Amino acid sequence: MNEKQIDLYMRKLDISREEAIALIADEEADNLPELSPEQRKVEKEMRKADRKVETAPRKRERKPDENKRFLMLMLETFLNDVVSDVSMTNPEREIEFFHMGERYRLTLAKPRKEK
Repeated sequence: MNEKQIDLYMRKLDISREEAIALIADEEADNLPELSPEQRKVEKEMRKADRKVETAPRKRERKPDENKRFLMLMLETFLNDVVSDVSMTNPEREIEFFHMGERYRLTLAKPRKEK
């Protein structure tokens, strides 16, 4: 037995020399019984770490913005009087129209509220 290890256990654990020797003997001895195949299966299952299952990200349902719809309808009404071939691509966001043979796109953006 290693005297350094015995002294270390005696100091760190505040135990007698006999207890330190017994502790070292217990550590060195392989007192674990052999496991049956069934017990090995159970042991293997118990050692497995829980892994988080990847889930598909949920699509958040967007609430319709009635104020933006109203503004887009007003812009469409105005543009119908001034230019030709007005089409609303997205009722809350985008209008396309032609003026003097050129195609234009008007996009309405609403910035997020500052926190």
